[in-house]
Amino acid sequence: MNIAVGTNNKAKVSAVENCWTFGNVKSFQTESGVKDQPFGHEETMQGAINRAKYAAKSYEGAAGIGLEGGVAETANGLYICNWGALYVPGYKEPFTASGASIRLPEELAEPLRNGAELGPIMEQFSKQKNIRQNEGAVGFFTNGRISRARMFEHIVELLIGQWEYAKMH
Repeated sequence: MNIAVGTNNKAKVSAVENCWTFGNVKSFQTESGVKDQPFGHEETMQGAINRAKYAAKSYEGAAGIGLEGGVAETANGLYICNWGALYVPGYKEPFTASGASIRLPEELAEPLRNGAELGPIMEQFSKQKNIRQNEGAVGFFTNGRISRARMFEHIVELLIGQWEYAKMH
């Protein structure tokens, strides 16, 4: 089965290309249907679901994957959060999975709480252009141990595994 990825973001597309072995992978710029900076797990998950569904509509007969990065407030501070959704035609609901979360420094958290977007903040903080297309905040704050693509690969594998399980049962 072919797969449509609901973004042209290099890190996210690379994650799907590295994991999807069932057919062709094509990327499409889709809308998330949520704020540019999703806030909270629910909004971030909804963005992934929307991207998966829109992507599937962009590539006839294909399944769709949506990957969305956001931030979520906890009692311990503001964390990055990441969600994925796999929409497979013929299944009632999309498969969903969440990925790694790490706490953001307070100097980044405060602007995010006030409506700023993580990508531009990270570019300024890290002094790196297009950081969201490459290692992302997770790569920057883990000293390169976990890249954004690798983090999303885990989510894609969780999605594929759920789909494989559902096919068997």
